[in-house]
Amino acid sequence: MYENIRVERAEGIVTIVLNRPETRNSMTPAMGEELSRVVAELQRDSAVRVVILRGEGKAFSSGGNLGMLARDTGLVTGGEGPTMAGAPREFYERFLSITRVHVPTIAALNGHAIGAGACLALACDLRIASRAAKIGFTFTRLGIHPGMGATYFLPRLVGTARACDLLFTGRIVDAEEALRLGLVDRVAPAEQFDTEVMAWAKEIASAGPIAVRLTKRAIYRGVRHSLEEMLDFESLQQSWTFTTEDAREGLQAMLEKREPRFQGR
Repeated sequence: MYENIRVERAEGIVTIVLNRPETRNSMTPAMGEELSRVVAELQRDSAVRVVILRGEGKAFSSGGNLGMLARDTGLVTGGEGPTMAGAPREFYERFLSITRVHVPTIAALNGHAIGAGACLALACDLRIASRAAKIGFTFTRLGIHPGMGATYFLPRLVGTARACDLLFTGRIVDAEEALRLGLVDRVAPAEQFDTEVMAWAKEIASAGPIAVRLTKRAIYRGVRHSLEEMLDFESLQQSWTFTTEDAREGLQAMLEKREPRFQGR
């Protein structure tokens, strides 16, 4: 069904695998198109509770395949510069469709995440890195302006000064420094990485799915709105969740001292 990605499903957890290991999962327009199609399918699937994004083989993603991008979008490397100002934007949006997933997304950095590949990880809600992983926003080392949302996601995640350092220098950081900087939320030993990724996903998936989806929406809405606006929004959404079967099940389970069995209703 897909040539550049693979999709795996298990108990409400969907894993999207960037599947071009021979190029360290470099990002091409075709891969982006397939990812956007998967996202559209997930938006119609009420059984999905968590989405994991990872790479096949030893890398998460080495970033944009610059040769492919130049050829497929009509960009040129000499003369007066790019001939199609909108071409990179279309490329970005295919991959950043991951931000439209309505359930929590986890970027599982099984290996290096470089350039646009690192930005793709930032576009997810959460990030966990293998201790062997490295992360770098290397655009300026190539003499090009950062793309794929780098200047949007990075300052919001780590602060302006740290974003300046990482983007100005293009330096590559290891997993432990990435954790200290706030680039990733967890680090796991390579030999336990898959187990810890799935355990985290299952922990999230075990919570009330309606409440989690609405909470995700509220968190990102809160970045753009005032406290007063968010209190109104929270009041409306919380009142609605009180009417769901999941809320009744959650409260009943607490009274009975057992784990809740949420059905997403």
